[in-house]
Amino acid sequence: MSFKDLQEQVSFTIKNEINLGLNRMLQFLDKVGNPQNQIQVVHIGGTNGKGSTLRFLESVLLEAELEVGVFHSPAYRFINDQISVNGTHITDKEMMEIIHVFNKHGLEEAGLTEFELQTAMAFYYFATIKKVDVALIEVGLGGREDSTNVMTPLLSIITNVGHDHIGFLGTSVEEIAYHKAGIIKRGVPVISGERKPAAKEVIQKEALLTESPVYFIGEDFSYQMEEGNLSFQSEKKNMKEIELSLQGEHQAANASLAIMAYVLLMDKWNMKYEECVLKAGLLKAAHPGRFELVQKEPPIILDGAHNEEAVDALVNTIKMNFSDKKVVVLFSALKDKPIELMVRKLEHIADEIIFTSFNFPRAARAEDVFQVSSIKKREFDEDWKTALQTALSRLDDNSVLLITGSLYFISEIRTILI
Repeated sequence: MSFKDLQEQVSFTIKNEINLGLNRMLQFLDKVGNPQNQIQVVHIGGTNGKGSTLRFLESVLLEAELEVGVFHSPAYRFINDQISVNGTHITDKEMMEIIHVFNKHGLEEAGLTEFELQTAMAFYYFATIKKVDVALIEVGLGGREDSTNVMTPLLSIITNVGHDHIGFLGTSVEEIAYHKAGIIKRGVPVISGERKPAAKEVIQKEALLTESPVYFIGEDFSYQMEEGNLSFQSEKKNMKEIELSLQGEHQAANASLAIMAYVLLMDKWNMKYEECVLKAGLLKAAHPGRFELVQKEPPIILDGAHNEEAVDALVNTIKMNFSDKKVVVLFSALKDKPIELMVRKLEHIADEIIFTSFNFPRAARAEDVFQVSSIKKREFDEDWKTALQTALSRLDDNSVLLITGSLYFISEIRTILI
């Protein structure tokens, strides 16, 4: 179901905008019984790797036979897939049921944005309809003023700090880190994959202010990739020969954050740490839209690389896996992203780029993106469905199609290719 469908089925209005701040959420959640305070939460923020870290941890916790709720954004395909328990999405009927309850408690007057409503629905679903042992909640934008930041979690994870949503979060690494570090709560442990000294200092300062134990990658735990397998070291645990389901060096870092989270959660819950559970979970993890191979011959890859750092990781993974193939890129991105830098990086691996756009308020026009590119073989089409057909027509046995630039764009593409 789409939000439009949902609004037709159950009458309610929402704002389709970004409007940071917690007051609307806190006031509305109070009216529906503060479901966010009735569940145990792992809160996952950061610029890149949030979703992959979440999926690794979800898979491990499911392997440990726990009831696991997940709230992520944006949708992979339909809004239902943003809210799930044990891998099963919320149904249309359950969404309508929640909206009926919310309408009785003043949803119309609450003035929520679409993302705030989705967040409130997730908290309510996990607390009252499908009760979970733990909910993994992914930050939408930033952290400090993000609508998910209305509860005290068991554990906070900040994957890293990169240049993203610059118009909303600031222009410097320190400013962006300040927003990300806002999910740190008093006395709650925080795990971080950040390595840049300036960003680490901001996270460390917030952890000191809140008296929260902080675990940094490269200091309190570390990893290596050896012959395609991961090894992990921390003060309490050492593991070798861990196989990962998700490809790319950056996924090793994400997996190590999930391992550290599992170790801390087992301690917190007085549950037995089991290496076999950990290894099985990491091998089963799946994350749509992250170097996702949707066709093998010729290869078609979907990757929601939506900022500089994510494009760097994507370019490296393409080089490792498809250095012998012609690379055709289909690209569409949001206006508030560093588009020129992203395109420059993609031009290092692309033989041809087709630029397009899609129906989203913040989507960049294809022609505008086309203008910043200097690759010889390039074209644009504002209609993404036509652009996709053009891209597919360029494929042969010696080529690979890479579709990238925005997770929202990938969500649209999935409605046709999956």
